[in-house]
Amino acid sequence: MLHPGIQAILAAVRAHGPDTQAYKALGNIYAARQDDLLIFNYTPLAVFGGMWNDVELVSRGLIVHWPTATLRALPFPKFFNLEERPETRLDALPAGPFEVTEKLDGSLAILFRATDGPTIATRGGFISPQARWATAHLRAHHDLTGLPDDVTLLFEIIYPDNPEGPVLRYGATEELFLIGARRLDGHDYGYDELERFANRYAFRLPRRVVVAHPHELLPLRATEKNIEGWVVRFANGLRVKVKTEDYLWLQRLATECTPAHIRDRLLLDAASWDEFLLNLPDEFQREAGAHAARILSSVDAEEARLRAIFSGPLAPYACDVAQRGPAARKAYALAVSATYAADAKYLFALLDGKDIRPLLLRALELTALQPAGASE
Repeated sequence: MLHPGIQAILAAVRAHGPDTQAYKALGNIYAARQDDLLIFNYTPLAVFGGMWNDVELVSRGLIVHWPTATLRALPFPKFFNLEERPETRLDALPAGPFEVTEKLDGSLAILFRATDGPTIATRGGFISPQARWATAHLRAHHDLTGLPDDVTLLFEIIYPDNPEGPVLRYGATEELFLIGARRLDGHDYGYDELERFANRYAFRLPRRVVVAHPHELLPLRATEKNIEGWVVRFANGLRVKVKTEDYLWLQRLATECTPAHIRDRLLLDAASWDEFLLNLPDEFQREAGAHAARILSSVDAEEARLRAIFSGPLAPYACDVAQRGPAARKAYALAVSATYAADAKYLFALLDGKDIRPLLLRALELTALQPAGASE
């Protein structure tokens, strides 16, 4: 039987068809349309709220054919970290069989059938950079002839130029790692079944880890390096993430390695910036340095432009202010408002002998400084 959240989405599709705005009433989700397909994803508000209704839980790249209100791809529902929710507490985990696989740090890929052949979507939509890369890679390297139409294959996308910015690096590896398969009726294939798909269609699998009980992963969290962690899958389909302390530390650093955070660091003293930079791993030092260079270059250019105005067209008015007081300041204000109103606060700061760089840093439009290929 289909999950109640999926049933609710299909009922809504029968009522609203391609009207993507209508689905917001179901929860903190959004729908995107491509031709006769809709893809559903949860929003950051679902994460922030932490309540997770049935629809939000299944909106993780779910794909529906809207003219017939039928499923076309069935990815995993949202799953959580160990101890994050009541059902993922160690003492609440299901009894019975389970399996453990390494969790790779990439992007989720969801197979669906388009008119021009097997195609990949990501959780975020049909046309993300990762989806385009994965579709091209799939079609070039894997022949899916014979795969039943009601089977959704799920992959981890690993390639060096992934703009999603994974924390871990896998060198030159370019692969679609098969991490799951689900039938549209809800059947969730286990690792042994995945091996058969992998062997037939030439996919790699994540490493399988054998432990007697999930609690054996707990000491490994503190010692394992260069691995995100593990996924524990139980016979009833429940999945639980267990992340290593090393990965969480790196992830925390990577989260801070953003243009906004670096701009804020640059607003502090040089010692604070140096301490931040030196405490980053090598890869993130380079990234942080590149972000800082772009930010400071933009500030340098803007400061030079404003100083050229101040020392050029406004120079006579500025000299008068120094010599004649309030009346001349009013004349300066009129000259600024007539031609340079948008820059008034900086030009008055220069007139008063203030450093305008902190003002420019705070006002910097950071989205314009993202490197090419930055995450959507």
